[in-house]
Amino acid sequence: MKSYIVFASIGFELVGLIVGCFYLGEFLDAKFHTKGLFFVGLSVTSLIGWLIRVMWLLKRIQEKEELNEAKDKSK
Repeated sequence: MKSYIVFASIGFELVGLIVGCFYLGEFLDAKFHTKGLFFVGLSVTSLIGWLIRVMWLLKRIQEKEELNEAKDKSK
């Protein structure tokens, strides 16, 4: 059950990143007159970081499930 909550929160994280990058990127683009470069750079960087976090979470959940299965077999 706990892993389902983690996966539900992943979607909210992605939406938060997109919205945050949009507003921060628009602000920085207006300030430095870069015509969208800050928005694109922030978006790509945050999406790469988000994907790395998702892969890390998946690996961690898989390891926990393997440990639980090993404990169940040993009983």
